Amino acid sequence: MKKLLLLLNDYPASGKSTLARCLSHYLQSFGAEHQLKVLVEETDADAEEHLMDASRLTPRSFLKVLENSPITILEAATGQADFLGRFYTNHGLHASLEQADISLSVVLPVTGEMESFDTVIEAVDVYSDRAEYLIVHWSPRSQEDEEKVWDCSYAARVMDMFDAAELHMPKIGFELEHELQARRTDLIEVLQDKTLQSLMSVDFIKWHKRVFGQVDSARHYLFGEAFLPTVKPKILEGKAMHPLMPHVMGASRTKNLPFGQPDWA
Repeated sequence: MKKLLLLLNDYPASGKSTLARCLSHYLQSFGAEHQLKVLVEETDADAEEHLMDASRLTPRSFLKVLENSPITILEAATGQADFLGRFYTNHGLHASLEQADISLSVVLPVTGEMESFDTVIEAVDVYSDRAEYLIVHWSPRSQEDEEKVWDCSYAARVMDMFDAAELHMPKIGFELEHELQARRTDLIEVLQDKTLQSLMSVDFIKWHKRVFGQVDSARHYLFGEAFLPTVKPKILEGKAMHPLMPHVMGASRTKNLPFGQPDWA
């Protein structure tokens, strides 16, 4: 069975792009076949291959893209979650995905701001019980403060009804933030550039391994049987540093996730 991961949240800076690259980077490290696509409002003739033009999207072209890989990570650019929901509903894509043997997971990155929870409610209205749900917390606040905001929300109660899982991604510390600014880059660019990764300090390596630990704890929930590793992942090493064994953090308050020794241990 193939897997489609929809990354949705129209709240600005909710962490969709970083999360999409982290998931792709995790799969790359195992040599697991997958594709990363980004749905945008419109593209030009010279657009990069991974961009999907919403203005030209049809049910046939959409399914054709999904057939190209066992795992598709589809990030809906800010403002496109609503379009994708209407496209899914109007064309009865739940039936098409089922016929094509494609399992759907809706991955919802949220921050500590209540406004970032709106897409959670909207997603349930569209995808209902035809999808599995995963809430991914990216928050500049402490985990304890962020959990209080989330736990008191209506969105959290709705996700409980759908037996959603949750992951808490590690914060970017001051040192790593300062390094990114000094290099005039960001996490997305670093995750896409292996040469740049090799130049990063131990702060990036620690953050990277904590993220991988979170993804690994939810691997079966995220990718299911479509996850087909072909190589043993290599441990990232920072500039002028000794290899560090990864610190694996179990998914916080996660439901129905198979915990165990990560494959790289």
